[in-house]
Amino acid sequence: MTDKFRNKYRVASNRWQFWDYSAPAHYFITICIAGRQCILGNVLNKKMRLSEYGRIVENEFQKIPQYHKRVVLDEWVVMPNHIHCIITLGDYDFDNGVSLFDNNNVAKIHEFSLLLPSFPLQNPTIEQIKQYRKQRRKMIIPKLVGKFQMQTSKQMNILRNTPGVKNWQSNYHDHVIRNDDSYKRIRHYILINPQKWGEDTFNRQ
Repeated sequence: MTDKFRNKYRVASNRWQFWDYSAPAHYFITICIAGRQCILGNVLNKKMRLSEYGRIVENEFQKIPQYHKRVVLDEWVVMPNHIHCIITLGDYDFDNGVSLFDNNNVAKIHEFSLLLPSFPLQNPTIEQIKQYRKQRRKMIIPKLVGKFQMQTSKQMNILRNTPGVKNWQSNYHDHVIRNDDSYKRIRHYILINPQKWGEDTFNRQ
């Protein structure tokens, strides 16, 4: 993790109200299957065994760097009813060499975020909150998650013959990683997740 990630783009809490989700940083993201149904596979002998739906998710995960030039996919794991990953957004001129996505729209979103009042706001107006939420949907991380959910859900529904069925929970958990210690701890947590499945709070429907 660079000093720029640690200092210039440091945040104080998870999903800070006016955080720019197109800013360079390491993002820890967890997305759950709707109803926490274990359709992505099973953990056997502390190893994840993917179902045909889990393989769809795995294959699409590997395409995430194609979604945008600034995206680097770090550690990730597919679990029976959820996924964990670390996605890194490089600097604004970063090019991962595999995506053809045009960065111009994202640059405009960043310009908008710089015009926001000093944050976190103590008493934001309703209009400021509405304006931010509208812009947030256009930022990179929400767009990445939305596209990933759409692509995998479409493929799963074709396989299951369930057109239009919602396979993922609408919301997801995100956390901006603040320092190297946190990065190492979260990365280790992802790596050993299958081994800890029996103790996992996600292992309950």
